[in-house]
Amino acid sequence: MAIVICVLFLASGLIRIGVGGIMIGLSAGWWAMGGEAEEALVDTVRFIGESESNLVGFTPVSYFAFIMFMGLSISLGALGQIWRRQWGFVLIVVYLLSHAALFVNFMTINPKVIFLALGVLFTLVLWWANRPEEPGGKLLSGP
Repeated sequence: MAIVICVLFLASGLIRIGVGGIMIGLSAGWWAMGGEAEEALVDTVRFIGESESNLVGFTPVSYFAFIMFMGLSISLGALGQIWRRQWGFVLIVVYLLSHAALFVNFMTINPKVIFLALGVLFTLVLWWANRPEEPGGKLLSGP
């Protein structure tokens, strides 16, 4: 199950990196794509502009850069967890905190909070799966 979770985290991170990069280029005027990408940019610009709260002061470019940062942290975190490195778990937590920070920044809750809740649940599963083992190979029992 832990490997499946890591693969899901890796895939979602790579999507965030790719979409973030595409949208940065689109919003910076480096290229034009039309279709759904243009519609998503218009929606994002409208959302940022109409938000009653934007504590950090995101612009479309900085917002998509933050999305790329989130993608990088969850992707590297997933790889670290596959390799059973503690830094991987830390990066996954950084991703979760970053995701939560977006809700705080814009002082809004939307259906994407479900992805945050699933991420927390999956992270708890990873934490459970990576409990330390006794010298004989058995998992240590809880308190």
